[in-house]
Amino acid sequence: MKYLRSVRGRMLCIAFVPGGALVVVAVVIAFFLVHQANLTRESAMETAGAAGRTASAVGSLQGQRSAAMSVPDQRTAAYANFTQRIDTAIAGLREYARHAPDAESAYQQTTAVELLSVAEGMDRSDSLALAGIDAVTRRPFTRAVAAYRADLERIAPQLTESGRTAYESLTRSADWSTLAAVEDALAAAEPLPIPESTWRSAAYRVSQQLGNLYSQQSQYAVQLTLDDGRRTLAGAIAASAALLLCAGLLLVVVRRLVARVPVPVVPIMVPTIQAAIPRPRHARSRRPRVPEPWPMKAVLDDLRRQ
Repeated sequence: MKYLRSVRGRMLCIAFVPGGALVVVAVVIAFFLVHQANLTRESAMETAGAAGRTASAVGSLQGQRSAAMSVPDQRTAAYANFTQRIDTAIAGLREYARHAPDAESAYQQTTAVELLSVAEGMDRSDSLALAGIDAVTRRPFTRAVAAYRADLERIAPQLTESGRTAYESLTRSADWSTLAAVEDALAAAEPLPIPESTWRSAAYRVSQQLGNLYSQQSQYAVQLTLDDGRRTLAGAIAASAALLLCAGLLLVVVRRLVARVPVPVVPIMVPTIQAAIPRPRHARSRRPRVPEPWPMKAVLDDLRRQ
């Protein structure tokens, strides 16, 4: 029936509107979340690369600073020059941490940068101690030692569980106690309480453990950002799949409801399965007319009558 098919068709078309809208929404959400996940992943990889480059640059500058400070005449200038360059490199890494995709990643990356600053503070004081403490360098040495100890103690509660375990292991170790005793003696202008070789071995191991603390925290921060990107991508796929499923269920339900629509009994419901095609006006049949007599026959009849 024309009328029945028209009603069902209109109902299906109306159902397609919200279904199509859900599909469009699903595609838009999926595109946005996938784009956000890619940005998060790129940010994590960029931060990891910047952290690796900064750590390498800081290590190289620290070695150059120690070598330059071995010359007595250039000690003060070399210390100021290389220290400023190292601080600039660490400040650049801190900017990367501030632009993390979420607050938790920024917090963990900032903690890693602070640990790198602590390691630099320990190496800074060690460079001054190796160059020789005098009346000029004793004050910077004392400030550097106090700063890196206070910063490490302040950062310790912010570390992960494994980081706090490593911190406690470091601060309770014999190497830490040995280094602290030497630093206190140098700050007070007292002779070394232990042999220099023991001091150097302890300083090396403490520096290495501080570097490991930084590496562990930095890797954790990068992994946290990558996990956030994966969660965002999984959420995009799940949300899109849910919306598409809802759209499909809506269309199925509406189609079944439309199939149950009763046939309306109205005069207009006339079977038109094989509707006749209207013929053009010029092809319609006319009323039969009386044939006109043939002209030659009319002439012959007239001749007979004469």
